[in-house]
Amino acid sequence: MGWAAPSDAASTNSADRQAFYDRLAYLLFFAVFLLALATFTDYGTTWDEDYHFWYGFKVLDYYRSFFHDTTALTSPPIDYYGAMFDATTALLAPYSPFGFYTTRHLLNALVGLVGIVGCWKLARELGGPRIGLWAAILLLLTPNFYGHIFNNPKDVPFAAGYAWSLYYLVRLIPALPRPKRSEVLKLGLAIGLTLGVRVGGLLLLCYLGMVLAAAPGLKAWRARKPGLAVSELLIEAGQVLAPVLVISYAIMLLAWPWAQVDPLWRPISAIIQFDHHDFPYPTLFDGAYIPAPLLPRIYLPVFLLIQLPELFLLLLFGGLGWALLRLWRDHPPLERLLAPALVIFAAIFPIAYAVESHATLFDGMRHFLFVEPPLACCAAFAFDAAIERLRSSRCAFAAATAALALYLGYHVSLMAALHPDEYVYYNALVGGVPGAAGRFKLDYWANSYREATDDLVSFLKARDGKRFSHKHYRVAACGPPGSIMPYLPANLRYEADRKKADFYVSFTKDGCDKEMRGRKIAEVARLGTRLSVVLDLRPVDLAKGGAPITASQR
Repeated sequence: MGWAAPSDAASTNSADRQAFYDRLAYLLFFAVFLLALATFTDYGTTWDEDYHFWYGFKVLDYYRSFFHDTTALTSPPIDYYGAMFDATTALLAPYSPFGFYTTRHLLNALVGLVGIVGCWKLARELGGPRIGLWAAILLLLTPNFYGHIFNNPKDVPFAAGYAWSLYYLVRLIPALPRPKRSEVLKLGLAIGLTLGVRVGGLLLLCYLGMVLAAAPGLKAWRARKPGLAVSELLIEAGQVLAPVLVISYAIMLLAWPWAQVDPLWRPISAIIQFDHHDFPYPTLFDGAYIPAPLLPRIYLPVFLLIQLPELFLLLLFGGLGWALLRLWRDHPPLERLLAPALVIFAAIFPIAYAVESHATLFDGMRHFLFVEPPLACCAAFAFDAAIERLRSSRCAFAAATAALALYLGYHVSLMAALHPDEYVYYNALVGGVPGAAGRFKLDYWANSYREATDDLVSFLKARDGKRFSHKHYRVAACGPPGSIMPYLPANLRYEADRKKADFYVSFTKDGCDKEMRGRKIAEVARLGTRLSVVLDLRPVDLAKGGAPITASQR
């Protein structure tokens, strides 16, 4: 295993290889950290961020008033979410040298990096440092995940917590029924932080129950001693299940004032609400606008197929065949399969449940970003197995390495061309972003509004020169005003009534850019595909001068 030079001391060589891949992983994380510091100001304020921004302050007010200010309990639909991330950013943002939203983007990016590290730790625990490195790289090069880490305040923190919770669950398995208390504490903390973002973290408690039942069951079956399962279950209940439940639930309630009113029923009602959310807007799917509750069951599987990178998909499907072959050929002990089976189940079950329950879905696979870290772990095993198979033939290995280098170079250049709108990525199965235009959602969260607003300001400064700062302009937007307001200078005022506005900022979502007639003065495009546009709504005699801005086109 590995590419290090052979040595007489096999164990030393193995340790050196492990250290080598760990060092590469540390370099990767440091590079991503620097990249995040260099680019976090590029990302716009997404549709939901305004709600989450104020929700965090409301939760702080709830505690600062000693539970008298209860506005955090009556802020639907945000009150259905925990405020772990939102309250943390509200606490830290006032002390930041950046603006509130920009600070949130930096903190969001750091949480996203923590999630990538969690994916690495999980895969490393399962298969060693090399597989851990592959998993981290695969997740990092998934545009749908990377593009969200800067300004998705709920799905990215939830995905990070999900990855770390699975990691501590996997670490717990070999030590059952009496793991170290520190490991139990870490698991309870990880699950609690996940629950503090979204109640869907209750899945992790279900996984814990499955593991605690399966581990002694397998041990008792192998030893032909049914009583052993009962005795170890009792030990696990006292030393693992009870502490994890208490710790995780306490953290969840601390971050979620709405659930404190009825700690047993309200989390359940929130799950029901999420499962069949009353999303009021039609959703674009394969060229047709369909009400969200009526979307076909294939909606989520299709988005997995068209938004994961091609290499990721190939490894997932290839890895499934490889895993079945290994099971049929090697017949490994069932106890050794418990940890990988848990990770595979944690990647597949949420998708299968959403399909089977016909859950209300929208915004692509955004709500299921949390399955991407365990999926990356599965794909990493397949990648590592492919490397080992190819190493037996120097020519095949060289050809595969060259092909991989070409693909990665193209894929990274594609992500760079999409920046900072990486999340609109679609793979070659639908013809990339240009092929997806008009068939699937692109910039559904108005991330491109920041660029569009900057382009509008640049246009006005170029046209009006020194008069710019003394003139006042009214700007309307399609959808979320919070996505343009943080970037408007003082003399540009948001106008809710589009008919009274001078300018109109709109993404192409749902044909919003065609709802108003005006002269195009700027647009944001990626890979030749328009994401948003700025229109001058004023009469022609007032709109003279100034060339259209095209700097944001790529």
